[in-house]
Amino acid sequence: MLSDEEVSDIKQKLISHIESSFPEEQMTNARQQIESMNAEQLENFLEKNNLIKKESNTEDAGRECIFCAIVSDKIKSVRIDENEGAIAVLEINPISKGHSIIIPKEHTEKISKKTLSFAKKVSKNIQKKFSPKSIEISKSKLFGHEIINLLPVYTNENFNSEKKSAKMEELEGIKEELEKKPKKIAKPKKEKTEEFLWLPKRIP
Repeated sequence: MLSDEEVSDIKQKLISHIESSFPEEQMTNARQQIESMNAEQLENFLEKNNLIKKESNTEDAGRECIFCAIVSDKIKSVRIDENEGAIAVLEINPISKGHSIIIPKEHTEKISKKTLSFAKKVSKNIQKKFSPKSIEISKSKLFGHEIINLLPVYTNENFNSEKKSAKMEELEGIKEELEKKPKKIAKPKKEKTEEFLWLPKRIP
């Protein structure tokens, strides 16, 4: 059974997905359905939509969790970086600008050293482009899939601060800012100096 924290987190992600992809006439009804679900109903909903897949009687065995669904593009996300072992996506309910999640591509309960190095690389790029005072790095686990949260701190934000739903257009704009390469400053061209042939002064 899902914990209260898991239920809250999953509902937020599903509602953000609904708001970014559902027609307006269906959005309100779908959102109300998600909000009214208890833990058991939510888990059944996730199973029916292949967001949790149980293949044995063991509670966590063979599950495809919500993060695996993001990796496989079953749930829409905005990727800002990727390597052979992990992806970096913008949080759809960010606390601050550039709030990101590092998701290992394999369903794993332990973050590898390579994924930690990848997270530091993503963090450096966020620091370079948005200049926060610092970036908080925290691990968390849902459905047995450990992830890394990167939270840029501009004033006094922390992981308990209020989350706000972001539209896909906003996240795509942040992605563009992160991918923008700095303009190269053209070096001034050296002026060519004319060379004069020196001749000795003529003696009359």
